[in-house]
Amino acid sequence: MDSNTRVLKAVGAWLFLLVLAVAAAAVTIALVNKYLYGPTTDVRAYVEDLRDGEGGEALGLLNAEVPEADAAMLDGAPLEAAAGSLEDVEVSTVEDSGDGGAAVRAEYVLDGQQHSSQFDLHPVDTQWGFFTVWAFDGSRLPVVEVSLPGASSVDLNGTAVALPGSSGEFAVFYPGVYTASYDSELVRAEPRTAVVTGPGQRARIELEAEPTDRLREEVDRQLREHLEGCAEQDTLYPAGCPFSYEFDGRVAGEVEWSIVEHPEPEIVVGTRGGGGWGLEPARGTARIAFDSLDLFTGEVERVEREVPFEVSADLAVDRSTVTVTPRG
Repeated sequence: MDSNTRVLKAVGAWLFLLVLAVAAAAVTIALVNKYLYGPTTDVRAYVEDLRDGEGGEALGLLNAEVPEADAAMLDGAPLEAAAGSLEDVEVSTVEDSGDGGAAVRAEYVLDGQQHSSQFDLHPVDTQWGFFTVWAFDGSRLPVVEVSLPGASSVDLNGTAVALPGSSGEFAVFYPGVYTASYDSELVRAEPRTAVVTGPGQRARIELEAEPTDRLREEVDRQLREHLEGCAEQDTLYPAGCPFSYEFDGRVAGEVEWSIVEHPEPEIVVGTRGGGGWGLEPARGTARIAFDSLDLFTGEVERVEREVPFEVSADLAVDRSTVTVTPRG
């Protein structure tokens, strides 16, 4: 009897230990499944890929469609720059859908402001029969449109990118910060930023071009050169010039022109058909002097007059060249 009791107790103890082991294994599997294989793990891995500039890895995880746009921001240094201010990232599952999927929220500080993004994932497989493998639901990458009238390129996240027709669209990852600017000897545009936090988002960065002192000086030099050339013409009607003088009498000797007041046109952008650079019409004053011969008396009279005029011109600007083309 005592022997049977001891056997039963031993069997009970082993069964109890077995139950504890199974329970411990189940808890361990559940914890590993949640923290090492759960949907939040994939979101954290995606965020790290952004920080590392690993666009290929990030796109493979996100399972997103790439829009028909410039892909310059999707890898390397521009992508690292986009995630450079991404801080204090906290990832948590906020909802388990009825079909086994999960909604994961990432809360973070981006460009100094608090933001959040939601990622939807679904289970696709298991490993070793216990651990769930997750995948992101399909989505579409955001797009940032950048425009700068009169320019054919800008700097976007530290990388020179082309702007055909002064505007361009760029596929980007989220969350991210995208900063566009332009700086050359002749033209500059203050940096402007777009913050992107969700799939399919469209953001727009509109830069405003500003002429530098160097550009103003070059425009002034070329206009003065043109007008001084006009003033050298010995005629009442200088060819291709904005001033002339109507006179019905006989001119005796040379016609002398001089510029009394040079025009100072305002440099503008976006006023021409292609959105390029231009000059606003501006007024100036020329002086004409010549001798007038009276055919009846033979007397010669000195004529001196100030002649107001208005100058119009086209302006072409790139990073290093300025071309002022006066119009008639």
